[in-house]
Amino acid sequence: MRPDLIPGTITQVIGASGQGLTRWARSLGHAVVSQDALAHVTHLRATVAEEIAFGLEQRAVPRAEMHERVTRMLHIIDLDPDADPAHLSGGQTRRLAIATVAVLEPEVLVLDDPFAGLDPASQRRLIALCEALTDTAVLILGHEAQPVPGDVFSLVDAHLTPYLPPSRVDLPAPVAPGGLIPLGEVTGRRGGARTWWQFRSGPGEFRVGPVPLSVQAGGVLWLRGANGSGKTTLLRALAGLDGAPARDVSLLLQRSADQVVEPTVAGFVGPRHAELGLDPDAHPLDLGATDLRLAQFLAVASLGRPVMALDEPDVGLDHRGRGIMHRLIAEELRAGTALVLTCHDESFVAEVARYAAVSSLSLDE
Repeated sequence: MRPDLIPGTITQVIGASGQGLTRWARSLGHAVVSQDALAHVTHLRATVAEEIAFGLEQRAVPRAEMHERVTRMLHIIDLDPDADPAHLSGGQTRRLAIATVAVLEPEVLVLDDPFAGLDPASQRRLIALCEALTDTAVLILGHEAQPVPGDVFSLVDAHLTPYLPPSRVDLPAPVAPGGLIPLGEVTGRRGGARTWWQFRSGPGEFRVGPVPLSVQAGGVLWLRGANGSGKTTLLRALAGLDGAPARDVSLLLQRSADQVVEPTVAGFVGPRHAELGLDPDAHPLDLGATDLRLAQFLAVASLGRPVMALDEPDVGLDHRGRGIMHRLIAEELRAGTALVLTCHDESFVAEVARYAAVSSLSLDE
């Protein structure tokens, strides 16, 4: 079975991690925006507008047409044309990555898990972009169906079947929180002065805070806010990065691959790799997105710090992995660990709230 990829249509194909979604899509021989948004940003241009124009430049598109197509794309994805691509948030980087390929107007555009890490407004912009590509067939790959017009299929054992929504995730038993852990006032800073490895100075310093933070032992603090509001910057400062004072806080990075520092799963995760059924001798970067995210969580948890900061821990998880992540989170909470997390998927946080004490703080207010 093969979807009808007709220009102007949107088709979703849903599958579990390890089912070969990405491999199947690449076999179709079309333009693909991968899960790793950074892989599509060249960093050879100083601004978002120039980055979007890069592919058109390589194809010798006339200047007037190039300007028109880039301007249209910037309007749809709503990014600052003069922003530095190296200083965007994770969600903004994903929107930029999609724009750099969509502006080329391919016959078929494959988007691999494109909604990961996007706030609701960014999700609406992405849907608007897909609907605006009237000369392109859009194929969206993911772990769960999104509210997008068009056909939806499941990929099971390399075969397309009619889509069946997954069953509800099994959640752990409730966890009682402990006492309050004050974290003090946290100020995050990114950008500013040029460091030794940069070829040019960055934009002015981005700053968020000071924000007074506290969380219960065995409880969860949910940091809310739009893409670019400073959530990641604040979590990094909480973990003592970017020049912030050191605290006894571990950090799960938004991009799992950035945390891989060992050549084997056993070295990365430790003995708990057996809980996930992973090959101890495999390289972590050879794992699927779900298994890599779960392995990353175990690696961070093994540090044994009283507070864990989790930057979008739900991204990349399929239905099975989502259930396992909830189990791992509950285990940490029962051990008295306090969690500070960012997450744009309100349904994931709602699931956490069914077994944990969750408080929230918005950076948009």
